[in-house]
Amino acid sequence: MRRSVVLIAALLASTTLSSCQVSPGTGQSNFNVLSSDDEKKMGAEAHPDILKQFGGAYHDAKVQAYVAGVGQRLAIHTETPGAEFRFTVLNSTIVNAMALPGGYVYVTRGLMALADDEAELAGVIGHEIGHVTGRHTAQRYSQAMAANIATGVLGAVVGAVTGVSGVGDLAQLGAAAYIQGFSRDQESEADQLGIRYMNNSGWNPEYMATFLNKLREESRLEAVLAGRSPDSVDESSMFASHPRTIDRVKDAAAAVKFTDHKGAVGRDQYLAQIEGLMVGDDPDEGVIRGRVFSHAGLGIRYEVPPGFRLINGAKAVTAVHTDGSMIRFDMGQEAQSDMTNYLQSQWAKGTRLASIEALDINGMPAATGVTRLNTNKGAMDARLLAIKDGKKTYRFLYLTPPGVTGTHAQEMKTSGLSLRHLAESEKSGMKPLRIRIITAKAGDSVEKLAEQMPYEDNKVLRFRVLNGLTNGEAVTPGQKLKMVI
Repeated sequence: MRRSVVLIAALLASTTLSSCQVSPGTGQSNFNVLSSDDEKKMGAEAHPDILKQFGGAYHDAKVQAYVAGVGQRLAIHTETPGAEFRFTVLNSTIVNAMALPGGYVYVTRGLMALADDEAELAGVIGHEIGHVTGRHTAQRYSQAMAANIATGVLGAVVGAVTGVSGVGDLAQLGAAAYIQGFSRDQESEADQLGIRYMNNSGWNPEYMATFLNKLREESRLEAVLAGRSPDSVDESSMFASHPRTIDRVKDAAAAVKFTDHKGAVGRDQYLAQIEGLMVGDDPDEGVIRGRVFSHAGLGIRYEVPPGFRLINGAKAVTAVHTDGSMIRFDMGQEAQSDMTNYLQSQWAKGTRLASIEALDINGMPAATGVTRLNTNKGAMDARLLAIKDGKKTYRFLYLTPPGVTGTHAQEMKTSGLSLRHLAESEKSGMKPLRIRIITAKAGDSVEKLAEQMPYEDNKVLRFRVLNGLTNGEAVTPGQKLKMVI
């Protein structure tokens, strides 16, 4: 058996050595079983899935062309200037950027709204190009293949010796933790490459660090809106796939010291390009205004109770509370019978429901029932509400920790009863929020300008984060600023 283990180890070592390839960005040899053609194929196959997951491409030819121009300017100053890259702005309010092997690079319109100048955008795109030229996805894939081979063989060998099953599962857990997302080293390497490409392309590389700091402030804002401590964004766990943002700010700032600190910033031209950029929800996907969700295409709206924060997702709309309660709204298959039967035989088939009741909600037949579910957050009381609207079936799932079920019972009932059809005037009045570039005048203050923001809470904090203003920093006459209207 010992001889078998030695032979296996030798085989894996041989595979590793024979599969080492040089990454163009770093010039270093890494374990990689994929060819450049394999990477192109992977990217092309995954591209439609990225579009589907993030709302498709943003429908603004001017913005798409602008981002592609910035990306191509960076790409020709990489170690592979002839490589093909494809740059896409995604129609998502999430602040994110990503890259696929084969040269597919994405930024969201949410990220573009947060960025303050062309150099910051170039820093983001340069970082993602660095993942491509560093062949990080190919390395991660190759490590996964090696981990699967190694843990599968190791589990079989150890199991044969000890008679204990499941050893391979434990080893696989370790491998999964190692290959989850890009490693910390790969993220830092992409930062270094992005700084190099910014510098070579004529942008001031200091602005990669300024945008990383904005990402941190955006994360702190999201934590505040969700009722958490803003300091929670700097925490990490063993499965964190990215370095903590605060660490990346420090690393990027240190790397900038090795450049000449020159180059373009391009704030005015950037702000001109994002004038009119959509922010927040796309009306075609439903709109959140405070505690109200409306969808012009479906012709409906409903309201969640005070203390709940609505989040619009690709498959469902959720509302979360700081006490752990949650409301999930989605659509199910067309009900083929009355709603009490639908509840028991279609949606909650196999689950024992109690207190089943038929309802009428604003002229729409409905049914509700309760049960208790075991979730990853422990036992939760659940109320199911299904509503039939022609051939459409709307579903609410109300989840509450048992200790607060009574507290939320009446207000959740009221929330379900609030579902109604939109009037035509309401549909036509659903307009997206957009970026408007304003110029501060004498007498303007952060507080005065923030009051114009179309939000119900944290207006000053939202305005500061949007414009990269630190706590206590004032606006000055003549300063160009982003406003949401």
